[in-house]
Amino acid sequence: MKGGRKSLKDNPIIKLLFFLGITLIVLLLNIYSDFIWGDASDNKNKKEVIRVWTIHGDTEEALERVFKKYEEKNPNITFEITVYKNEVYQAAINNALFTGNLPDMFFWWGFSKLERLVDADVAYDLSLAVKNRQIQSEVIDGGMNAFTFNNKIYGLPLYGWTATMFCNRQIFSENKLKYPEDYDQFIETINHLQEKNYDPLVTSALEGWVPSLYYMGLVQGEGTGKSIFDAVKDHSLFSTPQFGNSASKLYHLVELGAWQDNYLECDGYNAVYYFAQGKGSMLYYGSWATTFLEGELSKVSDQVDVIPFPNGNNKEGIGGFVDTFVINKKGLIAKDEELVNMYIDIMREVSDIIVCEVGSGIPVYCNQSIDQERFPLLYKIWEMNKDRTLYHAYDQIMSEELTEKYYLLLKEMMAGEINDEEFIKNMSVD
Repeated sequence: MKGGRKSLKDNPIIKLLFFLGITLIVLLLNIYSDFIWGDASDNKNKKEVIRVWTIHGDTEEALERVFKKYEEKNPNITFEITVYKNEVYQAAINNALFTGNLPDMFFWWGFSKLERLVDADVAYDLSLAVKNRQIQSEVIDGGMNAFTFNNKIYGLPLYGWTATMFCNRQIFSENKLKYPEDYDQFIETINHLQEKNYDPLVTSALEGWVPSLYYMGLVQGEGTGKSIFDAVKDHSLFSTPQFGNSASKLYHLVELGAWQDNYLECDGYNAVYYFAQGKGSMLYYGSWATTFLEGELSKVSDQVDVIPFPNGNNKEGIGGFVDTFVINKKGLIAKDEELVNMYIDIMREVSDIIVCEVGSGIPVYCNQSIDQERFPLLYKIWEMNKDRTLYHAYDQIMSEELTEKYYLLLKEMMAGEINDEEFIKNMSVD
């Protein structure tokens, strides 16, 4: 009809508004598409960063080797390693636990230390993955004990260790001395070496676990190592003759001045280094010291023998399988079954490197062995302890609070600030 109304679709203003609306929608989608759907290209190239904490040493180096290989095979994964000195590591983990900032995977120790994390509900339960992979059949007897609570598994073993007395063969030979087998012979040997102006023993009183080896060794000379399990539950048992006599014997070593001059300020590394320079007659330390004693910086690499701690008890010793890496229950690895399986593979490869290639750990898997020609000292230690019952270090049995108290009292006794009776009196009360 002539002069009638135009339809809406013929209205130029409507057309303009429609066009502007479409343009605005396209523009907004372009701007906010990353927030709505995510950028497909970014997601495709995005790397998953797995945070790992560990302590300085052979484990760190083995990890770096294994991680490099996994990063090459899995370009979407990268490992971020943070390395701590041993003396500050536990404090770092405790702080991260308190602040909720634990890494995805971190080095730790079994028994009471791991149980605390299990109770705090931060350790990932590996039981199903271990069962599916049939890992337990590959581990030697007792190799999983430190990581198993209420039939659930929270870690895999890296390697074993044992406390060992290292002896400078040249010093003993030049002085026509036999290696001591019991405490009385031990004292006679110390007296003779002091008369000849040798440092009979080398140690680190700065790190509580090192003098603890002496006390544990002396306790086993007075009775079975099992006693500590009862004493941890009932502290009054520390006042029994087994623990009291052992404290008296340790304090006697303090009174004799049996260690090198700087033993109170010396850390573990420098104690091993001191002995490796031929400046001490005996070193009581963890078996992993063999890597340094047989290394390029050692002046005694072909002059060292190993013997049990001279306490007269050749059936028992100190050691076991306690080192592991724990998966953070709330971390990245725990959310992905493939990453959990990757953790299992990594643990096995790191173990093989440390035991079979580096030679700083005792075999924990059935098919592992120590190369006698490459690592003669570690091989001797392995053979020496095959038929002995090894009991765990006290700090792995005691609660964190009791360990702190025990280390403090040990440090004070090693410094001569308290005597053996005061040590026992304080250990015997809650």
